[in-house]
Amino acid sequence: MFDSLAFFKEWWLANRIMNVPEDAIHFYDKVSGLVLYRHEEFQVELFITQPMTKGLSHIHPNVDSFEVHLSGDISFDCQGEIFNKNKLGDSLRIRPYCWHGGDFNERGGAFLSIQKWLNGVKPTSIVTDWLDIEKNTIGTVASQ
Repeated sequence: MFDSLAFFKEWWLANRIMNVPEDAIHFYDKVSGLVLYRHEEFQVELFITQPMTKGLSHIHPNVDSFEVHLSGDISFDCQGEIFNKNKLGDSLRIRPYCWHGGDFNERGGAFLSIQKWLNGVKPTSIVTDWLDIEKNTIGTVASQ
């Protein structure tokens, strides 16, 4: 079966085309996001997180994504499974129903979120399509 998000991920990583929209910059507590590319339902967003930050367990109900490691000390928890290889280019698929969070340790972290927006929802920042364990509807982090 054709996986349009996986195809888009490989295409974008190979070409690294920039298409930065006007509403590209987003700040959420200890996290900064920059949309590098957006076309229709596909988007690539760069996130940089300060050291010693913990992302609450959450879902993005209208987004299917790959999180691609760039730099730093990141430990992602997805459905109870820990991913913390921290090698450039390693990626993790986060489906809309997958509860996940992240710990950003001594060096903080930087990663790409390569996204396909679903259900007719127009792309903004993935942090605005958020539901966490405390029922917050926008990205929330806590100090470790």
